[in-house]
Amino acid sequence: MITLQLDSSRLANEVYIQLPSSKSISNRLLIINKIANSDLVIDNLSDADDTRILKQLLESDAKEVNCGLGGTSIRFFLAYCYLINREVVVSGEDALNNRPIKPLVDALRQLGATIDYLVNEGFPPVHLKHTEIKSNEVRFDSNTSSQFVSALLMIGPALPNGLIIDLPINQVSFSYIHMTIALMRMNGVDVAINENKISVNHQNYKPVAYKVSADWSAAIYWIGFIAIAGKGKVLLNDLIIENLQGDEALLNWLPHFGITHSLTEEGIVFEKSEAAIVNELTLDLSDSPDLAQPLAVIGAALGIKTTLTGLSTLKHKETDRIDAIAIELRKCGVNCVVNNDSLEISGKVNKTTLANIVFDTYNDHRMAMSLSMLVALGDPVILNNPEVVSKSYPLFFEELKKFCSVTDL
Repeated sequence: MITLQLDSSRLANEVYIQLPSSKSISNRLLIINKIANSDLVIDNLSDADDTRILKQLLESDAKEVNCGLGGTSIRFFLAYCYLINREVVVSGEDALNNRPIKPLVDALRQLGATIDYLVNEGFPPVHLKHTEIKSNEVRFDSNTSSQFVSALLMIGPALPNGLIIDLPINQVSFSYIHMTIALMRMNGVDVAINENKISVNHQNYKPVAYKVSADWSAAIYWIGFIAIAGKGKVLLNDLIIENLQGDEALLNWLPHFGITHSLTEEGIVFEKSEAAIVNELTLDLSDSPDLAQPLAVIGAALGIKTTLTGLSTLKHKETDRIDAIAIELRKCGVNCVVNNDSLEISGKVNKTTLANIVFDTYNDHRMAMSLSMLVALGDPVILNNPEVVSKSYPLFFEELKKFCSVTDL
């Protein structure tokens, strides 16, 4: 448990923030390089838990592995094990074992895998017993996690007959599938997209040197911090615009919060301007669901009537993220209405209550970082289990000390 307390004097100057490198890009490059048997060193590889675990898994020959809390780790690794016909039992910590894996297991079975569930049908742990190549086509009949699609896509070029994936028309989080395809193409593989069908022929990866860029999913916490504080200027190191990460959509929404930005050689500078913030805001986050929790907190802190849609995938993350953020915001007087794939927020955070609240983080890194932004209102914020930020941003609280005192309880 920690207490955060703002030092408002630190908002007077430009603050340099070291962002983590993108774990989404890092994890994809790890798989691509492993399939290619490449010895290229990935520059600026993420130090997040998910990436560290996936790297260890790919270097291990153990018969039973634990993927911790890494959703991408377990999904990418299981698909890779199918490709190399590796018998393995794959599990995770409790929160990961409660996240569905059935769409990926069903898809691998369509291709020819023999996989058994060891505890609960549809969930880890699973036992991959044997691989055959019975088909080169997979069909997803309903909306599914983009991680399942990406896991299969990356092994596609190495399959004897390539791979064809049929997706539902309304596939969510397509920006992450776009990232996977872009990185595959960057590494020498042709991928064809025709409406809801993605095809990749049998071919070899040709890995290229690439420096992993900073994580746009992490950028929002610092942008939100100065938006909530009503002043401030931050330089986010190594952040670039490359149309690769779906969360770059955040740039389009900055004017709603009175934030301007400028490009520099070191990264991007964000600054709170004198422009007025909006009173009401509706955003479709189908392609950038990781921004939902921080946007909810920003809207609640600023008193913006906020409707966020396209959130269906958030019910099966580290926690049910829609319910979790609503529960925590209600603690400080915010009205929240939760639906299957949307969240409606009205009212404003009663900052005088903050010092009397202990916010729960639900073993979810994005909950911890999102709720931390409330300290920008000026009153203390107390968080349970803050160490969960290591999943994506191990140095988050060290960077936050550039604005705040951080005290262990």
